[in-house]
Amino acid sequence: MKITGLALALLDIPARYTQEYNRWYDLDHLPEHVAKADVVAGRRYVATPATRATPGTLAGELTSGHPPYATMYLFGGPLDFMSEQAFAGWRDTDRAITRAGRFWRQGRPVFTSWWRLTAAHTRPSIDVSADAVPHLAHQGVVVSIGRAGPGGRPAALDWWERTQRDDLYELPGLLGTLQLEPVETGEQDLVLHVLLCAQPAAEVLAGLTAVRNRQRLTGRFPAHGGAHETLALLPYERIIPLQYDFDMGEPAESAASTASAQPAAPTPTPAGRP
Repeated sequence: MKITGLALALLDIPARYTQEYNRWYDLDHLPEHVAKADVVAGRRYVATPATRATPGTLAGELTSGHPPYATMYLFGGPLDFMSEQAFAGWRDTDRAITRAGRFWRQGRPVFTSWWRLTAAHTRPSIDVSADAVPHLAHQGVVVSIGRAGPGGRPAALDWWERTQRDDLYELPGLLGTLQLEPVETGEQDLVLHVLLCAQPAAEVLAGLTAVRNRQRLTGRFPAHGGAHETLALLPYERIIPLQYDFDMGEPAESAASTASAQPAAPTPTPAGRP
């Protein structure tokens, strides 16, 4: 099925709940939402302390640093994911889970956003259609969020197409890229690219860092005239359901992890929606 949009949620969950939280998400929360008419698939990712220490990682204020978990819901089909009917499905499902006492309550979401898919590309050796790219098998992702400069989104995307896309496909671990635009009017200067990785995302990010260091020598990075400012560059590895042997460590709990008693994985509803 053709993918038309994506919801991205970044979540901060205390390390001591690694097993319980992930089992709940895979066996309770995710199936409920993937079963709705607007959702084609749900994918989950983790960034261990080692992953978050990867050179080249950029974790800023927009995403509240580099949260350890990321969830992506992929939208498609006849029901528009921005319709009132679709949002009623999210709201009603979450309310039913909450009333049943099935909502995870330790930790919190720190960044949620909704995006429309505008383009998809693969490296030349992968011969699939653009509509098939979001369905590619992959081991991890690098989430790249940028802000358009004075020339707006067209100038930011033009810079990416002319100076970044082909150079990035020199990286052996990069399979393809998804390009997305935000659906909320207050976020229209943001640009999201999701890099699909055939090997650990940390390795792809290390390669990306090397490419951009070379690009600096010829003025290909950063973007000329501030056409594109990178706000976040976050590597994540894909979570295999029921396999949670990744080492999250036991760091001292941050205020973000312990202060809130709100559900950890609520519906990532855009501002102004119920």
